[in-house]
Order: sequence, then structure tokens, then C-alpha cells
Amino acid sequence: MNAIIDIEEDEDDFWLLPEEKLIEVTENLKARCKSAGIGLEIERDGDGDLEFNFSFSAGREKRIVNIWDQNDLVVLEGIEFEKFTFISKLQAICNYEKGTIECAVQAAGNSRSLPTLYKRLFGVSIRDARKNGAKIVAAVEDGEPTVELGISTAEFDAIVSRGPSTLTLKIGGLNVRQHDDAFNYLTIVANSLLFQLDMISDLPLVLKRVVGNRKKSPVSETVPALNFPKVEFDSAPLSLYWYGRSAVGMPLLQYLAFYQVIEFYFPRYSQSEAHRKLKSVLKDPTFRSDKDSDVAKLLAAIHVSKSGAFGDERSQLRAVLDECTFSDDIKQFVTEDDERSAFFNAKAKASYQKINVLSEDDVRADVSRRIYEIRCKIVHTKADARDIEVKMLLPFSSEADQLRFDIELIQYVAQKVLIAGATRIR
Repeated sequence: MNAIIDIEEDEDDFWLLPEEKLIEVTENLKARCKSAGIGLEIERDGDGDLEFNFSFSAGREKRIVNIWDQNDLVVLEGIEFEKFTFISKLQAICNYEKGTIECAVQAAGNSRSLPTLYKRLFGVSIRDARKNGAKIVAAVEDGEPTVELGISTAEFDAIVSRGPSTLTLKIGGLNVRQHDDAFNYLTIVANSLLFQLDMISDLPLVLKRVVGNRKKSPVSETVPALNFPKVEFDSAPLSLYWYGRSAVGMPLLQYLAFYQVIEFYFPRYSQSEAHRKLKSVLKDPTFRSDKDSDVAKLLAAIHVSKSGAFGDERSQLRAVLDECTFSDDIKQFVTEDDERSAFFNAKAKASYQKINVLSEDDVRADVSRRIYEIRCKIVHTKADARDIEVKMLLPFSSEADQLRFDIELIQYVAQKVLIAGATRIR
């Protein structure tokens, strides 16, 4: 037996199994995992406790199931976990042999607590729902797959949630053999069924997605040192900033909230830019007030948008970045995190403006362009005739899931803009 399994028994550690039982269960799981092609790594965490990491298939990816409570190993041993695969991006499992799919469901935006959700759906408490196996079964015709909404199965609890009160959508009687077919069928059925439920019960539910893994910020060993505030921030953009910070799991909402923080300052900083442009045009010795083309230059410089800002949205955004950020600071922000740096410096063809933080050039123009391009794809609009046709960036899409580093970047820019716009407290 691998030495890593050697442990000292402690009756206070309720999550530990007796050593002989742990060795027996571990050997059994290792053999079953090897036979099924499921990876299993056993290691110790920072506290020296054992962690069991199972690597399940999830389409073209792998889903790591981490178990530290050794009692859960016994539960896992008692089910046919080898027959399940995960569905990519969702907290969902599929059993091709039995033709079943099960996916966790939650209130949209976590707008309702679990007790409220169960009461609204089943008219009973969570405990009673679990005790009685509460569920809602959709009416089907002969030959159609079965669909129900209710308490999660033992298999789902053991592999995915390891909690007894998960609400799941279950589909049975399927004839699918490939991941993409299972994913497409689940999303089609779920979207239709849950929309129907929302119309009937005013209860918005969505399939529960997997939150992308992002390494945690280092924990400080000292208590943060705070000073009495010397400046105040504009309340409107600050409320938008907090809205963006609270919209975890909703990347498009987060991005637009941080963009609106920057947008709030368009009128203030674009005015300075307009002044510079006007002075440049008027100082030109060849400028003639009776020449239409010269007058057109003046009009372009003082073009006023609906918000009262000068110039088109691109130039307004660039003006704010030029006034509130420094190129070297942006480069440092991007490169201080290895994952973030690798993302923005990837050689693969990018969907948006590339930001070359390794060059000596000013990157604010590239950052401004990238922020604007993503914003346009989210709202699917064209600010002026120069914009190319853009394809809408949809919630829950793969592209939306890849926005996490761009959200970190625009959050950083929003912070700098708030700081630049702050005034001294009187």
C-alpha cells in the first residue's frame, strides 16, 4: 500500500475511516478506476490531510471530483460510478447505458433561498421533500423520454454534490451515446421545461453551471491596515462597481456593470480631449472658416453624444483611459499573474484586439479597443458606420465563460477610473 495512506487514528476526526477500512476502500476504488479509465490521485493538503481526486470524463475535458471526507469514499464505493460521465460546463452527469441525464437546478441569480425554493415548488420543507421524495413529473406521451424535477439521486449526491438537498432535473429513456448529443438534448429540454415553469409559477430556474477554477488570492497573515477615508467616490458609478462585484457567475452582467462605471465619466474626460482637438484645428495656419472641409473638422471635434460627451464612443472611452490610467501600470497588472499574462499573450488568433504587454508601446489604445469590442458583442449594437457587423455574445456560451480575464482587466480599469474621479472629503 502506498505510504501516503498511512494515518494516525483520531476519534475526534469524524471524517476519517479506520485505517484498515480506508486501505480496503482505497484499493477497491483504485482498481475500479483503473478498469474504467478514471484517474485517481491521492495527496495531502496543506494541513496534512488526505485528499482523493477523481478525474472523470466531461466531453473533451476532465472534471475533478475532490473528496476529503473519507466516509464519502464508502458512499462512492456503493454505487456504479464508473458508468457516469460529466456534461461539460454543467453540474450534470450522464449514464449512456441507462439512458439518463441528471443536472442540478437553481433559482436564476440565486434569487431565492433553498427553503423558499422547495416551499414554492413542492409546498413542503426541504426535510419533508427529501423524506417524501417530492418531485414534479412532466406529462409525456408513449415513447417520449421521462422528465422530472425533484430531489437528487444517490448517484448524483455521491459524484457531484455530496449533499442531500440538491434540486435536479432528470431525463430518462434516452438513446444517446455522445457527449455533445447529451448536452444539446439536456439544454433544449431544460430551456423549454423551465420556461414553462416560469410562465406558470413565476419561478425562474436555470441549469447550474460549473464555476471556472481560478486560483485564490494569497491569504494575508496580518490584519489589513485601514486609514480613515480622505476622499469620496461618486455614488452612481460606485454602486455600479459594487453591482459588478456582486454579479458572480454572470460574466456579461459583470462586464457591462464595470463598463458603465467607465462610461459614467465619458462627459468629463472627453471634454478635455475635445478642447485639445479644437485647439489643434484652430492653430493650423491653413485653417479657413469659410472652407467647408475645415468647418467639418471643427464639427467632428465637438460632436456631442446623447450623454453630453464629446466624440464617438470609441474616442470617449480612449479619452477616459488616457486620463485615468498609465500604460506601464496596465502592463504590470496583466503580467503579475501568470495565468492572466498567458491569456493575453496567447499566440492563437484572438477574437478581440490583442494586447501586447511585452512591447514597449503604449497599450492603452489596444485595451480601449478590446474593451469596446467586447461591449459591442454583449449589447450587439453598432455605435457608428465604422463598426463591422458583430455576432452577439450570449450568456452561458463558451465565449462568455472565457471572459474571466477580460473581466479582471475591465474591473482594474474601473477601479482606476473611480480613483481618478474621487474628490477630497470636506
